Amino acid sequence: MNIEEYRNMALLETMPRKDFNKIFCIGYNKTGTTTLELVLRALGYRLPDQREQEMRIVKQLYLGNFQPLREFCEQYDAFQDMPFSQGVAYAQADCLFPGSKFILTVRDPQEWFDSLVRFHLNGVLKRQGITSLDQLDESSFKNKNIYLYENYFYDVLKYMVIADVNGYELEYDWNRAYDRDHRIGIYSERNKEIIKYFQNRPDSLLVIDLTREKDISKILKFLNLPEKLNMQMPHLNISR
Repeated sequence: MNIEEYRNMALLETMPRKDFNKIFCIGYNKTGTTTLELVLRALGYRLPDQREQEMRIVKQLYLGNFQPLREFCEQYDAFQDMPFSQGVAYAQADCLFPGSKFILTVRDPQEWFDSLVRFHLNGVLKRQGITSLDQLDESSFKNKNIYLYENYFYDVLKYMVIADVNGYELEYDWNRAYDRDHRIGIYSERNKEIIKYFQNRPDSLLVIDLTREKDISKILKFLNLPEKLNMQMPHLNISR
């Protein structure tokens, strides 16, 4: 059975059994979010173009404007990556779309950090002529068109990674951008906060390490789908 045949079969099961609002994949980038996107698309759920999603939503969330998120998400079934992969966008999505399902993808923190660095050094950083993390400072990102538009990557790092509060003063330390202990600390604490947030609603959250799964049976069970749709986990590894 090819992927189109599988998807057509899956559609007959997914839509009648859909007893939830949306699916939000809220695991940090480089925890298998692309693999999860492939699985959800194969199951027949509608996901948006990732670049359009980020263009429409991310900056507006930083400004406290939730209306673009509401309007954009109303058009699709499931979502992954930014902005839902970082910060507390999962809580905002939960308030705007009650009755939704949330999937937190996780992996070994050290492996996650190595994968993140490798991905950036082979991608967005390499395109800026950066081959070593030792070369990085604020000027490496500020006023640079990295990824989507000027200062997009700069703002993501500034809001999600390097900012801290000292006393009652906000400070920015660009040495934190790719500091192993700092980034792993953010990653680990966010995962803990998500699990705590959903502690009284275990049916709303699936925590899964896709690197350890041979098939998609846990995802099917979480989404109330029959075992006959089970298939091998794709295990994509784009950073390599």
